[in-house]
Amino acid sequence: MGVKQKPTQTTSNNGLNQASDRDKDREKKRRTAETNVGKEFQTIDFNSMDISILRKYARVHKIKTKAKTSKEELAAAVSRHFANQTVKELDTITCFLYTAHYKDSVLRLPLHI
Repeated sequence: MGVKQKPTQTTSNNGLNQASDRDKDREKKRRTAETNVGKEFQTIDFNSMDISILRKYARVHKIKTKAKTSKEELAAAVSRHFANQTVKELDTITCFLYTAHYKDSVLRLPLHI
């Protein structure tokens, strides 16, 4: 006479499925976030900085420039240097934690861990 329908999921199973779906969504977001690590860069406009700051950066990092370099040329040189820097994450985190704990002390790297 009539077509038998499959029973729908019970409330307890439905709750488990929702939890499972949430876990799957959470895992997917976590995996997506892991692949984006290190790919989020903020750009710095060196042209907006004062020329004295650019000169000090060039002096501290020993960037070779002419004595009478214009602000635009100096900003370009500083920008190139800054973009080419590599960061060792473990050393950076170690130094940060040491500095945060000992405030005024300076940690000398490399650590031989």
